[in-house]
Amino acid sequence: MAPKITLYTAALSQNAVRPELALLEKGVPFEKVHVDLLSGEHKQPPYGEITPRRQVPTLTYGEGDQAITLYESVAIIQFLDDMLPKPPLMPPVSEPAKRAKALVRIAEFQQKLDSKNVFGSVIFRKQTREQLGARVDALLEELPRWDAYVGDGPFLCGEQFTLADIAVFPLLMHFEAMGYDYAKHTPSLHSYMEQCKARPSVVQSGWVEIFLAFAREREAGQVLAG
Repeated sequence: MAPKITLYTAALSQNAVRPELALLEKGVPFEKVHVDLLSGEHKQPPYGEITPRRQVPTLTYGEGDQAITLYESVAIIQFLDDMLPKPPLMPPVSEPAKRAKALVRIAEFQQKLDSKNVFGSVIFRKQTREQLGARVDALLEELPRWDAYVGDGPFLCGEQFTLADIAVFPLLMHFEAMGYDYAKHTPSLHSYMEQCKARPSVVQSGWVEIFLAFAREREAGQVLAG
């Protein structure tokens, strides 16, 4: 039986949905505590005292003095896969080529893809395609690389839905919300996105609908359309 798990999350956050998807894939019970980022709740007690970065997601594993507190979404999902090994969300070490691919995709996501995300600049700073300029160009140049990574799919590392997918899929939703036409420009990614949206854990989380509604309300617009 798993220790008590508490996930501090925000319904709109692509970072915060990652641990939720991992937990749903594992099928373990957990408590979900919503933190209102728009009102600044993450900076106030008691939540502001739980994590030094005052961010979501944050996860506590266990209770009392023995509780382990984690933040940073990729670190959390890796920890959960280590501590709750069934079902596994990474290829086993007995399949080193597949495991290497998953590890590289996670690292590439962190270093090469997430760094090109312009969603915050569009939503909160209201920057236009013209203002973003080279940042949009760099993102549009990067996405076809990930289209090739899907290959025969259906997921980034083949048949298995892995931590790499949990890391990458929510970020790719940002680009859809800003008007990027996956079907037109990156058809393999389009098929991949549809597979991920239909994944039971994704459906159960309800995150896609909540996130897209928020993006429409904030007029994310067509920054990546064309």
